[in-house]
Amino acid sequence: MKAISSILFVLFLNNAFGQFAVIKDNDGYVNIRTEASKGNNISDKLNNGFVVYCFEPKNNWINIDYSKNNKDRSGYLHKDRIQYLSEFTEIPLIKETQTKVVFEKDGFNISIESKKFELNLAKLIFSGKDKSFLKEINGKSFWGTDGEIPKKAYKSITVTLGNNSIELPKNSFDDLFEPTLFKTQINYDQKSDTLYITSSNSDGAGGYEIIWIIEKGKYKERKIAYGF
Repeated sequence: MKAISSILFVLFLNNAFGQFAVIKDNDGYVNIRTEASKGNNISDKLNNGFVVYCFEPKNNWINIDYSKNNKDRSGYLHKDRIQYLSEFTEIPLIKETQTKVVFEKDGFNISIESKKFELNLAKLIFSGKDKSFLKEINGKSFWGTDGEIPKKAYKSITVTLGNNSIELPKNSFDDLFEPTLFKTQINYDQKSDTLYITSSNSDGAGGYEIIWIIEKGKYKERKIAYGF
């Protein structure tokens, strides 16, 4: 048992670095490569501002996961071609309860709430020989559990800046479960007027990393990564 725990701890450390970043290159774009080296191995091109999920750098290269044209992809880029979200202005947490967190700074106020999973209102689709593996919720694949019925869900995400207040659409979080509110982080890039809301959520087995992107006061998109 002790040996297994040690192995799991090492695996955790190897993956603990993962975080979101944005492409930032003097050329306005970066080449994505199939290997951690230069050569005839370019697989894609990403423009500045594109959000990727980065794993721990090795020498001068970073392994990334990203989604483009509704397809999950991966590759390598040079470590100097990205900027981590943690390098942007942090909007600090000012209030926390079991079901709500509030962040506030420089006129920004972001409120995120969770709720109990409403089992009686959900349409569940199971699979497996004994029909015990939860496959879909309300007609969608979902994040947050490994085939189990969720216990918690997102209720709302509200972003306020001065007199401008926006509610993120329900379809930006209605397939995301087991939110870990205290793991939410919010960063603001003043130059591009972009707000990034990220969180690392899990029920212990169905872990995922989520980022919502609000650009120039409007919700733009979300991206999800396994993270490990």
